[in-house]
Amino acid sequence: MKTVTVWFFSLIAIFFSADKDCMTCNKQDSQYLCASNTLPINNRLCIDITEVPAHVYKDYLASLAAEFGRESDEFSQAEPNYGLWAQVFEGVSANALKEKFISTDELALMPIMGISFEQANNFAAWRTKTMEALLNEMGKNERAAFPKKFRFRLPSENEWARIRFLIQDKKMLKQLEKIAKSNESSFKLSKSDLMSSSQKIKPVYFEAAEDIGFYNVFGNVAEMTSTKGVAMGGSWQNPNSGKVFTQPFTYDGASAAVGLRMIFEIIE
Repeated sequence: MKTVTVWFFSLIAIFFSADKDCMTCNKQDSQYLCASNTLPINNRLCIDITEVPAHVYKDYLASLAAEFGRESDEFSQAEPNYGLWAQVFEGVSANALKEKFISTDELALMPIMGISFEQANNFAAWRTKTMEALLNEMGKNERAAFPKKFRFRLPSENEWARIRFLIQDKKMLKQLEKIAKSNESSFKLSKSDLMSSSQKIKPVYFEAAEDIGFYNVFGNVAEMTSTKGVAMGGSWQNPNSGKVFTQPFTYDGASAAVGLRMIFEIIE
């Protein structure tokens, strides 16, 4: 299985500092770095600027294959439902999509979908573990810029809806646009016939929300929350036509219309 550079540090790291009004901040009085691909909601929470792209989930599968083997239960239980993918790439079989996903980067910037709530939580635990390992390789001073304890997880409905308040200045919006173009170039998005031909699913950098800079907030795939069966944002299947940030959507199990956008939570 081909692997790619881990997502966390290939993008931008955002500074934020402690809020004196925060009741759970304890004695935190220094600046920390959020994980890459995230922007801060407050001094304890950061959230992904995009839906989680397929290439990051492929890294997850690659790590399981390396640790347990491609024929293991651990690997097979983590695989997406490729049959659901065929719903958004009409005329392409599940096996063909699996091969494209594993062996090429053609689906690298597709939002990961077709996974269950339980699979998403297992992925979040791996993402936490992987970032911990990367930070442990740093020197003491470099490591000190990041929180001591943290985790990736699914957002609550309220946390997800707070995206609407995260207005960015022009400099940050330009930086986010630069990140998008860089990743589209790195993964040769312009040469992906599958992504360009799909009438239902779009790349994770398809559309930036005005002023806040977050990508694909409405439509594309709805995004799981920490409440099983509840997603936010709407999707190609169930559009959020009014672009209402607080509107929840329900789903049942893995779906071709449901993906995820994760929280990076500062614990200590």
